Amino acid sequence: MGLFDKVNQVSRSVTESSKSAAETSNLKKKIAYEKERIQEVMTEIGRLFYENPNGDHKAELELCADIDDRKRRIASMQGDLSQLKGIRICGQCGARFDEKYTFGFCGNCGTKLGEAE
Repeated sequence: MGLFDKVNQVSRSVTESSKSAAETSNLKKKIAYEKERIQEVMTEIGRLFYENPNGDHKAELELCADIDDRKRRIASMQGDLSQLKGIRICGQCGARFDEKYTFGFCGNCGTKLGEAE
């Protein structure tokens, strides 16, 4: 292997590493935003209920649905983060396994692990 081949290989490795770090940082920021927004929506639910405790709570239920959507997005982004870090997560029990765990089944609950958990 020539000098230029080694330089190219190192360059690709650095590029991939920095891309992964940028993706990780971006996902963490998005997760933090969603968590912050959930707190704001919960505050809004409390305010609406306090102002009208015996009334129609349709608005509060819509905000609860918004929270559920945000929690699903957070779970998806956390799964993406785990993949970037080389971690597999059991879809059944939530057990976490690093890239060295090569078995096809969860060591905790026995559920079959897919390629992209």
